[in-house]
Amino acid sequence: ENIKIDIISRESQKEFDLKYRELLSNSKQETDGPGTRVQVDATIADIYLVSSLNRNRIIGRPIIYAIIDVYSRLIVGIYVGLEGPSWLGAMMALDNMISDKVDFCKQYGIKISEEQWPCKHLPEIIIADRGEFEGYSVGNLINNLNVKIENTSPYRGDLKGIVERNFRTVNEKIKHKTPGAIQKEFRERGDKDYRLNATLTLEEFTQIYINIVLNHNNKLIDKYPMEKEMIEDEISPTPINLWNWGIKNRKGRLRVVDRDILRLNILPKGKANVSRAGIRFKGLYYSSEKAIREQWFINNKVRYIEIIYDPRNMSKIYIPSSNGFSYDECNLTDVSIEYKECILEEIIFNKELESELRDRDLREQNQNSIDLEKEIEAIVKNAK
Repeated sequence: ENIKIDIISRESQKEFDLKYRELLSNSKQETDGPGTRVQVDATIADIYLVSSLNRNRIIGRPIIYAIIDVYSRLIVGIYVGLEGPSWLGAMMALDNMISDKVDFCKQYGIKISEEQWPCKHLPEIIIADRGEFEGYSVGNLINNLNVKIENTSPYRGDLKGIVERNFRTVNEKIKHKTPGAIQKEFRERGDKDYRLNATLTLEEFTQIYINIVLNHNNKLIDKYPMEKEMIEDEISPTPINLWNWGIKNRKGRLRVVDRDILRLNILPKGKANVSRAGIRFKGLYYSSEKAIREQWFINNKVRYIEIIYDPRNMSKIYIPSSNGFSYDECNLTDVSIEYKECILEEIIFNKELESELRDRDLREQNQNSIDLEKEIEAIVKNAK
């Protein structure tokens, strides 16, 4: 009898692929060198973070994105954000992938040399789960940047294995080291809520994650399918060694792309409002040289403009030019300067908090007015 048909009819094709399918191929098989295929994946970390604008407020759990080079298992791009559309996270990780990592680490106070994290290139093919690019038109990537997108069939555990094994260790490490991590045990009534232990901001959590990535890139890979020449060259299978060896001895297809052009194609677009107070977007006010030069704020001919923004840092927004290859920068005006270098999610969170506090104050004021009237009435009545 055919065992395969039996299992599929009893459970499902999906279950069969996940649990029973023969594991003869490995994720590296169709990949012939660094930079050919990379894989995008995301997971939620078991930890709560606090707002950098107000550490007494919990802003939620971080979602970690990683892009891994399938050939060498090197993590080539990362992004840590909060809840948001996953294509946005994937795009931010792509932007990080082509960034110079020495500069990137420096922003987080981490000093590295180019050799420690040498990748800043676009791949030929991106493997992504269907969910990761949901709601994003992938056309820009394919047409303008010449990158192929492959959808893995969902539930193929071994393809994601490369990424998920990393995250398991990441989660374990984080849990035992950082306050605010989620403890699985059932909480008795009256026990302290672990969320109250949250002390890390998004930036601090990202620092931890960068260190974990640097550690992964230098760690021996278990059961890596070594090639004959690798064994002859006596290389130990760490992602960084495999990356360097692959570039030297295999087709290392490393395409460098202008970061501005990449950003124009992958950053999210939005609509901004133009008035005498400036260019308004998400409740923040900006100004640009072009707007001042063309007197937008005075004659009010321009009411709305298309802009591009980077949710990781709202200090600037960008007005793309019609040729698609350049843009004008808009900087925060003094009114909104408190949000310099803030991520969009923090800003939205803070604005919501402000309006909640305002509502509370208004309710209190109304109550005070009512009390005052009653008091006056009582005095007048008494006098009569």
